[in-house]
Amino acid sequence: MLKTNKIVFNLISVATFFILVATSLGSSFVQIYSQEQVQQNQQSSIQLTGKLIDNIYRWVDSSNNSINPTLNITAGVDNQITVKSLKGDPEEHEIIIEGITSDRDKEELVKSDEVQGGSSDTIVFNPEDLQEDKNYQSFEYYCEYHPDTMKGKIKLVTK
Repeated sequence: MLKTNKIVFNLISVATFFILVATSLGSSFVQIYSQEQVQQNQQSSIQLTGKLIDNIYRWVDSSNNSINPTLNITAGVDNQITVKSLKGDPEEHEIIIEGITSDRDKEELVKSDEVQGGSSDTIVFNPEDLQEDKNYQSFEYYCEYHPDTMKGKIKLVTK
């Protein structure tokens, strides 16, 4: 019994020592998040850049260089979509997200500001916030100024 108590005491002493050292170095073993920090962590971020490819403007996903990619949008969280133009690009770009109903009616839901010459803009898209009034069957995105070549589908992903 005395040997067991000594081992437990030594373990507690060592653990206390490591906690004190870690705390004095500015780190801790337990991270406490405020509600705002948790909400910020529940965001998805996508970055699209308008690029001229073979004399045709396309959206290019900066994370994997895919052209007019299907955007994986997480349902129930704020999805940040940043659109950029290349420095020196004289053309304007503006992303628009549409909701499509079962009747194939399209409705503009979110749009960015115009970007050109190296500027950027970020929009926030949370599909669940928009489902209150209508039951959209799908979502698509396109550029206001190049709707036939800068466009893609949006796939909803559950958290």
